[in-house]
Amino acid sequence: MIIDRYTKALMTVFALALLLNGLNPWINPSQAVAKENTTTDGTKNASNCTSQDRKNSIKTLEGVNNLERLLGYVESSVNDIQLTIKGIDRKMSEHPSSNETEKR
Repeated sequence: MIIDRYTKALMTVFALALLLNGLNPWINPSQAVAKENTTTDGTKNASNCTSQDRKNSIKTLEGVNNLERLLGYVESSVNDIQLTIKGIDRKMSEHPSSNETEKR
C-alpha cells in the first residue's frame, strides 16, 4: 500500500526533525553575552537611580504605609469585637435566668 509508505516516511521526517530540534542546544549553543550599562562620565548620580526608579520606590513605600494603616484598622476592629464579646459573656453570666439554671 502506497499510503503506508508515505505515512512511514512522513513520520520518520517528523521524528528526525524533533530529534534535531531537541539536540539544537548542544549542536549550536547560543552565546551568553552580558553587557554592562554603567557610565563613568558623571551624568548619573552615584546610585545610578533614574527618576522612574525613584518614583516606583516612592509608590512602593506609600503602598507599604497604606497596608500598615489598613492592618492597624483591622487589628483595632478585631480588638473591639473581642471586647464586645467579653462584655456579652459577662452580662450573660450575670443574667438571673442563667443563675437559676446553674443552681438547679
